[in-house]
Amino acid sequence: MLSKTTEYALRAIVYIALHNDGGHKVGIKEVANELDLPQPFTGKILQDLVRKGVIASAKGPGGGFYLHKPASDVTILEVVRHIDGLEAFKKCGMGMKECSGKHPCPLHNDIVRYRDHLLKVFSSKTIQVLVDSINTGEYFITNVH
Repeated sequence: MLSKTTEYALRAIVYIALHNDGGHKVGIKEVANELDLPQPFTGKILQDLVRKGVIASAKGPGGGFYLHKPASDVTILEVVRHIDGLEAFKKCGMGMKECSGKHPCPLHNDIVRYRDHLLKVFSSKTIQVLVDSINTGEYFITNVH
């Protein structure tokens, strides 16, 4: 459902939030290496998120990417909206232009339930919730080596 760009962005933001203590900033190389992501693509994603105000960056020695607002203020939906937009939560599962409750496709009712639930999850879960779940040791964002 999410594009690779959004998947990478979410993982990168969570990684940055995990390492945001004491004003620590994280570089592109570190993010890409630790999350096993392509470095140039990761760099473009992070720069785009800076331009859109989701994260911030600082140049020079000790520079890198960081959260300029609390991780508890950034929802998954905000990240999805900035990268993929919200069209996936509106369009027909079969690609019909006129699909609606009054004129539904055969998958309409199933897709709407799934879509509405996902929208609710993405709206309510913050980056901090994801960070907290990783800090328990129950969940991971890095690949198993």
